[in-house]
Amino acid sequence: MDDYIKQFCGIPEKVTVYDKQIAANKKMAVARLEAANVSTDEKNDLVKDYVATFCRIRMVTEPSSVFIQSENARLADIIVLLSYGRKKT
Repeated sequence: MDDYIKQFCGIPEKVTVYDKQIAANKKMAVARLEAANVSTDEKNDLVKDYVATFCRIRMVTEPSSVFIQSENARLADIIVLLSYGRKKT
């Protein structure tokens, strides 16, 4: 999933300077999914999108309020889909 997160955030695969930050953000995102009592299966596309979106919010320096609002709305939508839209895996 780390390669997916890097691609989603626009970070070249071979760039490793952000790996620790990505790992920490990924851990926080998975903890939020666990708290929401939804799937944390990294093979689930919605889980991958949630984690990647969470990481992208944290990786952008000086994000605009519109960016943060739209990304948080995306996270909320994904949680709803994980909760009600698809079978928990």
